[in-house]
Amino acid sequence: MMTTRSIFRAGAARAVPAARRPSARGPRAAALAVVCLGALGAPTAAGANPFLDKCLKAEAESAELAGACQTAINQGGLQGRTAAAAWTNYGVALSEMGRDGDAVGAYDRAQQADASLPAIYVNRALAHSRRGRTAEALADWGRAIQLEPSAAEPLVGRATLQLQRGDASSALTDLDRAAQIAPSDPDVHYNRGIALAALGRLSEAASAFGRVLHFTPSDAAAHLQRGVALARAGDAAAGIADLDAAVRLSPTWAAAWATRGQLREQAGQADQAAQDYRRAFELGYQAPWLNQKIEALGG
Repeated sequence: MMTTRSIFRAGAARAVPAARRPSARGPRAAALAVVCLGALGAPTAAGANPFLDKCLKAEAESAELAGACQTAINQGGLQGRTAAAAWTNYGVALSEMGRDGDAVGAYDRAQQADASLPAIYVNRALAHSRRGRTAEALADWGRAIQLEPSAAEPLVGRATLQLQRGDASSALTDLDRAAQIAPSDPDVHYNRGIALAALGRLSEAASAFGRVLHFTPSDAAAHLQRGVALARAGDAAAGIADLDAAVRLSPTWAAAWATRGQLREQAGQADQAAQDYRRAFELGYQAPWLNQKIEALGG
């Protein structure tokens, strides 16, 4: 069962969390990172140029940020890391506006200005991934990891893409390293759980989701994933208990009801399973197998 979590803007990044609530079945993804003025050391031009100042502070909404960065770039005179930061933040704003193709062009210009800025590759990898360009995305994640070997986020980003490609073994290698760097990051442990479950290491997967719940006890998705792992490992009662928690924490999450119905049916609890299936259907869960269940139950 797989879902993703998180997008970056460039350096002392303004994190833009996207999809912290999983859709039920996958790894949690990385987030966009902006380069902020303080991360670079304030260039003398920034104080005299309100457009550059706004671009590098990266506090504006996407369209306003794009306009400020574009104006600052068009005015000329930007060099080195300042130019790279401006192009990167321009690219992030474009990505946030759904213009990933144009954003990639901006990241290319940032790389030409200063190829040592990690956020260029993080953000370009995310844009490539959304455009289905897996090879280019993996190359950019690799470059980001080389530039920031002590950062967990690029490792999680590459692992997320590897999980989506079905390469759980490579993903786990990255996530083990990320867990050493960021042992308190619940998303690292969540994705480790997904990778371990995909490899059939169900007890370890359940433990990884348990680490998520240690840090975020109200994480309904972690309860769902641990419940499935436990049930697959043969502990149906513990699995259903986790799904009880997922439903309690997120009562309108249709996938939790559908999944609990499956576990209850497998445990021989036909009546309770039927109730869960009906509730999942009422909440809009869409799947051919559920439609068949509802038809068999008489609608």
